[in-house]
Amino acid sequence: MFRFLYIISLLTKYFFIYSLLRLNLYKKPKQKILRNFFEEAGGSFIKFGQLLALRVDVLPKEYALEMIGLFDNVKPFPYEDVERIFLQELGATPQKIFKDFQKIPFASASFGQVHGAKLENDHIVAVKVMRPGIEEKVLADFLLIDILAFFADLFFKIEALPWMEFAKEFKRWTKIELNYEIEAENMRRMYKNASVNKNIVIPKVYPQISTKKILVEDYIEGIPLSRVLLGLKDGRLTPEKLEKMGIDIKKVPSVFTQEFLREFFMDDIFHADPHPGNILILKDNKLALLDFGIIGKTITYNKASFVKSITSSLKDKEFRDLRETIFHFANFSSEELKSIIGSALPANTSQKRLEEILNLLSEHFSETVYKMNSTGRKELELMKKDYAVYYLEIMKAGQKYKVKLPAESVLFIRVLSITGFLSKHLNYNYKLAEEMREFLKIHPEETLLDENDYAPLFKRINREQAIEKLNNWLAYLIEIDPPLYKLVKEKFKEYNSIDS
Repeated sequence: MFRFLYIISLLTKYFFIYSLLRLNLYKKPKQKILRNFFEEAGGSFIKFGQLLALRVDVLPKEYALEMIGLFDNVKPFPYEDVERIFLQELGATPQKIFKDFQKIPFASASFGQVHGAKLENDHIVAVKVMRPGIEEKVLADFLLIDILAFFADLFFKIEALPWMEFAKEFKRWTKIELNYEIEAENMRRMYKNASVNKNIVIPKVYPQISTKKILVEDYIEGIPLSRVLLGLKDGRLTPEKLEKMGIDIKKVPSVFTQEFLREFFMDDIFHADPHPGNILILKDNKLALLDFGIIGKTITYNKASFVKSITSSLKDKEFRDLRETIFHFANFSSEELKSIIGSALPANTSQKRLEEILNLLSEHFSETVYKMNSTGRKELELMKKDYAVYYLEIMKAGQKYKVKLPAESVLFIRVLSITGFLSKHLNYNYKLAEEMREFLKIHPEETLLDENDYAPLFKRINREQAIEKLNNWLAYLIEIDPPLYKLVKEKFKEYNSIDS
């Protein structure tokens, strides 16, 4: 209850400050005021602010840059709390478990802080300790974030992704991050998978002295990307200074982009939270990935069509002919529609008939995507839009075709969005499409797929139900896209599959 009242009072305070700003009675950059609010609110609001910092569709560029400070500026909690948590979790104080334990943390985040320590063999480790009482704070924050998201949807709509959906996604991830046991297991799997990439370092985890609230892992010496971004912004760092430290900042985006693509297309899981506080830059442009509370599972159903949709889209640098791309994309993401159409056709109808209909829909959809692409690419280049929003807008345009991406694909799009956002700040000439082309040169399509990655064209359902659903869909098309309705109706008449 106290937490709830505290946030309400904080909102009142900042609403008053905002009113003074409007009246020119208070002078301070608005972006700094917004950052100050999230810092004072703490807890889940820090995390929420971090998410906003990586969404240029939600916040203007200058706000997003200011909010990056939230990744690297959270007040630590007292050492007495650290000792108490150790006694509760492991039955001994840090001094009795480690040969040496630094009482002052070297990093502090919204949900925990990190202390340096030495094992008995003098090996240096990082010890992450969860903030005391954070679970209770988070539950109160969830209620407040839901309320704020509700009003934001009423007055500050985002076309691509509603605030309530944004809040729901945030809550799901946050619950996972409150359990270091989950992170330890994720880290163990990522450590094994990433061993094939000499440019990427994943810390080793020590499960025998890790618990739900304590995580012990290898200490890695490096510069957090968040500090690099802030240093470049305020002038403390320059590309020349970084080069003297053995870092070519223009090459760094390529290193982490290639790794995230490798994880998604070649492993069973991928790092799904690559924010700038979770990436360390090492010498010789190597990178260390940290914080594995949020991971994504890679595609298991019809991966072949997803890969083909990407490879075909990259063939044409101007994206002028998207029909092949959209066909594979529809084959991957329109499972429900394929099931309805395929089941509405008589069982003796050849598969070629269904592919004809999918091609018809793909051609229609590709025209829509091409129009969106002509403006979207420019907005991406100028950082007025991020990759996630660009793809989400395409998803929204595809709703009338019953296009729905699986959750793992949506999560990967978020990773691409963050990757694109960070990369543009490090190298303005960065282009995600070029990085994907480079990845496919090294790993051609055939090397990414095996026989288990192909799926049947559709899953058959009861024909009467399929025809009923098909007629409902056509009735929907009459309202939103009469030309498309006419095209589909005429095509189905050829097969006597629906009521005339």
